[in-house]
Amino acid sequence: MNKPGKQIIVSLLIGCTLFAGAARAITTTPARVIFDTDMSGDCDDCGALALLNKLSDTGEARILACVANSRERQNAVAASISAINTYYGRPDIPIGTYHGSDGALIGSAYAAELRDKFPHHALPDDQEPAALDVYRTALAAAPDRSVTVVSVGFFCNLRDLLRSKPDAFSPLSGPELIRAKVKQLVVMGGRFPASDPDHGEYNFSASIPLDTKFVVSHWPTPILFSGFEIGISIITGKSLASTPATNPVRRAYELAYENCVRNGRPSWDLTAALAAVRDPRTYWNLSPAGTCDVSNIGTNTWNPQPDTGRTYLIRKLPPTEIARILDNLITSPPARENRSK
Repeated sequence: MNKPGKQIIVSLLIGCTLFAGAARAITTTPARVIFDTDMSGDCDDCGALALLNKLSDTGEARILACVANSRERQNAVAASISAINTYYGRPDIPIGTYHGSDGALIGSAYAAELRDKFPHHALPDDQEPAALDVYRTALAAAPDRSVTVVSVGFFCNLRDLLRSKPDAFSPLSGPELIRAKVKQLVVMGGRFPASDPDHGEYNFSASIPLDTKFVVSHWPTPILFSGFEIGISIITGKSLASTPATNPVRRAYELAYENCVRNGRPSWDLTAALAAVRDPRTYWNLSPAGTCDVSNIGTNTWNPQPDTGRTYLIRKLPPTEIARILDNLITSPPARENRSK
C-alpha cells in the first residue's frame, strides 16, 4: 500500500508536469487546425470540437476550417458543427461537407436537434461548400508547414485532397499542396501495435477501407495516430451536466447512447484533438517510428522502421488524469461572446 505522503508527492509531480506542458503550449504560435470529422454519429466528435474551441480561447489553437467526412440522413451535420462553433463565439469558421455518394451515411441521435434548437449559421449539408474546396482554400491561405489536420472519422476527404489537381484555389496538386502547407496529420483510428486480424477499428474499416489504405500509404507529411486503445479507457462527458442547457455539446452527449452525460463516453476523438495542439509527450509516450500497414478490409499492423515520420500514442499518465484535463476543457465556459444571442 502506498503511503499518503507518497501519493501527495506523485500528484504534485503530475500536476507540475501538466502545468508546464500547458504553459509551453500557450507561449508558442497557435496550432492552425483543420478538423475533419464524421460528426453526427458519436458524440465524442462534439467533445473534440469543443476542446479545439476552448484551446482557441486560450490562444493555443486556431481553427481554420471544419469539414465533414460522412453524410447525415437529415442533412444536418454542418448545422451540428456550426452550432458548436457558434456557441463558442466562432460562427464564421468555414465548413465543408462531403458531396460524394460513396461515403458513409449515418443516422444521428442529435444532429437534427442541434440544427433545430440551437443557433447556427449552416445550410443543409448538400448546399454547403464541398469539403475538398474548403480544404484547398484553407491550405492555400496558410503559412508554409503550419497546418495540423485532425482526422477523427473516415478518409474520403483526405483521399480527394491527395488526388486533387491544380485549380482556382491553388496552382499546386494535392500532394504538393499538402507538403507545402501541412505540418502533420493527427489521426484517431486503428489499433496499435496491431488490430484484430479479422476486424479493423471503426474509422479504418467502416466506410471505405481502401481510402484508409491509400491515405495512410501516400500521405506526404508526418502522421501521429491515436489508436482505439488510447481513448477507450478515458471516460469523459459527465461533467457537461454542470454546463448550461444552451450548450449544444451537452445536448449532443445527452442524446447519444442512452445519455452520455449520465454515463460518460470514451474519449477517442478528444485525445487526437489534444495531441494535435499540445505536445503529446506531456500526456503519452510516443512509439518508435514505423509504418502503419492497412489491409484491404481496414485492419492494421505496425512495422517499426526508422525515419518514417509516423508514430502512435502509448499510455503514460493514468486515464483518469487525462479525463480530468479533457473534462475541464470541454466544460469551461466560452471566452467569446455568442454572437447569435
